[in-house]
Amino acid sequence: MRILDYYIFQEQFKVFLISLFTIQAMLLLEKVNFLSNLFLARNTSFETAGMLILYLCPAFLTLAAPLAVLMSSLMSFSRMSADNEITAMRAGGISFARLLAPVVFFSALAAGATLYLSITLAHEGNLRFQQTAIRILSQSVQSEIRERRFYSEFPGLMIYVNENRDGVMRGVFISDQRSEGRTSIIEAKTGMMESDQEKGVLSMGLRDGVIHTAGQNYTTIGFKEYFLKMDLGAKINQPLEKEAPQMSIPELWEEIDKKEAQGKPSYREQVEIHKKYAIPLGCLALGALGALAGVMTQRRGSGGGLGMGVILIVINYLLIMIGQGLGSGGKIPPALGVWGPDAVMAGAAVWMFLRVSRDTMPTQLEVFLSESWVRMRLKLRPDTPPEVDIR
Repeated sequence: MRILDYYIFQEQFKVFLISLFTIQAMLLLEKVNFLSNLFLARNTSFETAGMLILYLCPAFLTLAAPLAVLMSSLMSFSRMSADNEITAMRAGGISFARLLAPVVFFSALAAGATLYLSITLAHEGNLRFQQTAIRILSQSVQSEIRERRFYSEFPGLMIYVNENRDGVMRGVFISDQRSEGRTSIIEAKTGMMESDQEKGVLSMGLRDGVIHTAGQNYTTIGFKEYFLKMDLGAKINQPLEKEAPQMSIPELWEEIDKKEAQGKPSYREQVEIHKKYAIPLGCLALGALGALAGVMTQRRGSGGGLGMGVILIVINYLLIMIGQGLGSGGKIPPALGVWGPDAVMAGAAVWMFLRVSRDTMPTQLEVFLSESWVRMRLKLRPDTPPEVDIR
């Protein structure tokens, strides 16, 4: 039996690595536009770009690992089922529950590693990514403001300078329309950028100028020194204060206690705490579900397992997004919104296990879905040989 356990473990591990790399790459595509903008427009070094990607990996791995476990167990058992290996094992007196032992062991290892990433590294990586992005942006703004050209990267601000030499700008003209119903025109002889990277605030220190404000009344104010603050968060379209994804579990509990003392809802923080445990532990349910779905897949070969895997991944992802959205909005209890998808996947795994263990015939729904898949594939690829009727 140890040889059989090692064989199943090895089959699953190979597919897991490929699936993990593929899903991780797909998740990183979400940040491609932002990273390419930093890398190309702001002359970011290869080392810095690599560090940014590295900071994102723990958070994305916590999402990718459970899906990779699902895909690896499903495709492994789908192939073994197609090659009649599962039938041979069952004929040799090995129960299906015993065949699931290496799958559960592998899923538990993946769950443990993912739980470690989720609790200790994911929030830290998110915070480091944010801080590095702020540093790059704050350093690049100075060089982006060019002489005798309008600069409008900050929403509501238009900046124009006659000279920009060695960090000192001369002949500064600024149109500030960030306040609704009021427009300010600022003129200054000189200006220089100063940044507070922790707060995500960039300030332009202006000297010897005047502020013209037009609203309900028109006012003019002269100044010797004036600091115009610009929010880097508005520039990259995301808040820069420490939010739930950048907080550790003690910080989240502290924020929950603070909001409850103020009478404010803390649904988002509660969802984030439950996510740190629910998503990694979902490896157990998804690993068993994948193996059972692989055996029940009526398509021959790995192609059917791949199609079924994509469907299950989409369903699981939708359940997670819907549950977290409803939980964060207070529509349902946060715990139910986060743990609900795991419960649904575990329930489906139990149902499939009972059917596979009893060697029952497929239901009419399964027959319909299988035949629909075959018809759709024949339309897309007419050269595909017809499937054997499963009824």
